[in-house]
Amino acid sequence: MTVNVIYYSRRGKTRKVAEAIASVCGVTAMNIEEPHNISDTDLLFVGMGIYGGSPDPALLSYLDTLPVNTIKGAAVFCLSDSGRDRSELAVNLLTHKGISVYPRHLALRGRFLFLGARRPNEKDLRRAKRFAGEVLEAYQGDASL
Repeated sequence: MTVNVIYYSRRGKTRKVAEAIASVCGVTAMNIEEPHNISDTDLLFVGMGIYGGSPDPALLSYLDTLPVNTIKGAAVFCLSDSGRDRSELAVNLLTHKGISVYPRHLALRGRFLFLGARRPNEKDLRRAKRFAGEVLEAYQGDASL
């Protein structure tokens, strides 16, 4: 099974979570702004920061350029000031590309002004690793997810 982890991070918070997830998957997390190849991916982890209640426009533009039917499945994780999942626009773009999205998303508290300055913390990174393990187990057990 080919697994990739991509992310977009303005301040490095999403990068930390992406790297934790990538470590469980045995791959290197890739910033969407750097050259990379994710064609023919069985499972793609997509990480994003939420700004103003939506994923960053740079990430949405990137997802819109993904080719149709080259990525089988995806799992989404996000960081937002509230810690609430606000990834629905990204999920819709992935689904539109024919990508099956794992039904549970990981949403962690990010940083807004002085709130969440120490996030993601070790507890958040452990949650991210558990999420990665859960998704990998689900996809290895049933590639049709």
